[in-house]
Amino acid sequence: MPLELADLREPEAVYPLLEGCQAVVHLGNIPSLKAGSSPQAVLGDNACMNANVFRAAVDLGVQRIVFASSLQAMIRLDEGRARDARLTVPYFPLDGDAPTNPGYNFYGLSKELGERMLRILSERYPELTCTSLRFPMLAGAWFRERLAEPQPPSKLNFDEGLTYLEFADAAKLVALVLERQTPGYHQYFPAQPVTLAGYTPARTLAEFFPEIPLRCAAEQIESLVDLSALERDLGFRPAPPLTVQLAEP
Repeated sequence: MPLELADLREPEAVYPLLEGCQAVVHLGNIPSLKAGSSPQAVLGDNACMNANVFRAAVDLGVQRIVFASSLQAMIRLDEGRARDARLTVPYFPLDGDAPTNPGYNFYGLSKELGERMLRILSERYPELTCTSLRFPMLAGAWFRERLAEPQPPSKLNFDEGLTYLEFADAAKLVALVLERQTPGYHQYFPAQPVTLAGYTPARTLAEFFPEIPLRCAAEQIESLVDLSALERDLGFRPAPPLTVQLAEP
């Protein structure tokens, strides 16, 4: 495929990109509030790009739309929040069915709006296959190398449920969605949990997430992430989770 550069904020730039396509994988957003843009620009530009891509896809008869959403659409990570702020993970084991709750986070709001657009389009056009992937932090080999050393709890992302996903697994999942997803609207949380050395899931939940609701008894939880929908619908399972040794205080 040839590489073409375009400003996705301009509708007339998007239509030529999708002409004759059967599917679109939409990754073209400002990736976070740390990307150098103001919160207002992140929300406005992302919403504009999403609307342009999704509407052009519908107008041109594209049958499959895959959207890179974010766990920040469902876990409240308010701008300027204190490091010791109360955790807002909705429940454990965490999955893609969690209700949206971006809070005061304009990046998360842009992803929530993108998901809502796809739901509306899938209701209006039942033949469409629309999938939102609520990605956690995406990581490469550098992440495994960093966590090879013992880590103090303050360096781990408890506010994101101790989750991440390797780039290779994200790519594999997108391919499976394009190959196997059925019509309608779907959303998933594809993630690998970080396992703490010497900790069962029940102990991790009791010590680090004591206020987070559980969907079943802690002793019955085998992982902080529920991948059953991804396995059932798409046959997807990511690489085994990382096991991290906690540093002594």
